[in-house]
Amino acid sequence: MLQVSIKRGREKRIRGFHPWVYKNDILSFSRKPKPGELCVVRDYKGAFLAKGYINPDSYIAIRILTYKKDEEIDLEFFKKRIREAFEYRKSLIPEDTTAFRLVHSEGDYLPGLIVDSYDGYLVIQVTTLGMEVLKPFVVKALVEEVKPKGIYEKSTVPTRQLEGLPLVEQTLYGDIPERVVIKENGIKFNVQIIGGQKTGYFLDQRENKLLFAREFVKEGDRVLDAFCHLGGFGIHAAVIGKAGEVVAVDSSQLALDLAKENAELNGVGDRFKFVKGDAFKVLKEMQLSGEKFDSIVIDPPAFAKSKTVVEQAKRGYKELFLRGLKMLKPGGRIVVCSCSHHITPPILEEILLSAAYDTRTPLRVLYTTYQSKDHPFVLQIPESRYLKCIFAKSFEWQV
Repeated sequence: MLQVSIKRGREKRIRGFHPWVYKNDILSFSRKPKPGELCVVRDYKGAFLAKGYINPDSYIAIRILTYKKDEEIDLEFFKKRIREAFEYRKSLIPEDTTAFRLVHSEGDYLPGLIVDSYDGYLVIQVTTLGMEVLKPFVVKALVEEVKPKGIYEKSTVPTRQLEGLPLVEQTLYGDIPERVVIKENGIKFNVQIIGGQKTGYFLDQRENKLLFAREFVKEGDRVLDAFCHLGGFGIHAAVIGKAGEVVAVDSSQLALDLAKENAELNGVGDRFKFVKGDAFKVLKEMQLSGEKFDSIVIDPPAFAKSKTVVEQAKRGYKELFLRGLKMLKPGGRIVVCSCSHHITPPILEEILLSAAYDTRTPLRVLYTTYQSKDHPFVLQIPESRYLKCIFAKSFEWQV
């Protein structure tokens, strides 16, 4: 197996269980590396540190799989890791939910691998060259340990191209339906596996949707669900919170069509108004026309995909938050979210504070939340805490 030595001082981070070795950490190779192959990581004196896979052309050159010297990276390794991940999910997913993230990359020490389960159908996403090489082990381990109805690969993320990999969609096992009906917190959703966004549905807001519906929506409320996708927050608000009207905004007609189906599937279609368009323009038009809401959720896609666009992203978030706060009734409740890992919790708070100052809206923050528990983040990788949500309430006496 390829032996890789890293520079003096860099071993501290690896011994602290940070699972990445950067390109500029590397001191030497025992031979010329083959992209995607397994390797042993050693300190500058030759002492064992970890095993992982390597892509010498990537900024993150090595992703670590194990810190155990005698642990082999084979089918049994993947069966063990997937079994552990599955047992963990079974311990935390409620009985009224049939969709969850089964494997969350570094969060389950399987870097480069995402696996989502939709009522027994698995959708996998492979994002790195090393995991692509190991994919046969992954598929076989999933079949043997999880016993799914089918496995569909949806490896269409742009990061694959940075790893020298093509974008791929294909059935890997069993028969895959174009759509499947799942339950989330007891609510039914049509999920488009083939042709939908991401792996089909955004599973990382499950607990936040329930919190919003239970504590931030009152019976009869008028609710705004901006960037609604398949209607997750809005339908929770209507079914659990008993909202009187939900205005759902999204730029995708496919998403809105599915959201409408989902509202009708749960018997609340008559309480929805669906608006297609760019949320920036739609919210501006709504605000200028005097629209008012009791509860608002603003959950946009990632604006800051790199550090270079953080300032531009901050301006975008602030504009949305300004529009939302101007439409919020006194005493109203608002949830703002960011799934950009470059927008840290303090930055998100700073943006909301600036919007609150400009709109003269007194806010008290009741909760700051993150992604669902089946999307665990690694303490050693701050970037893995990508989703942040602020749940805030305005005061009745605002002027």
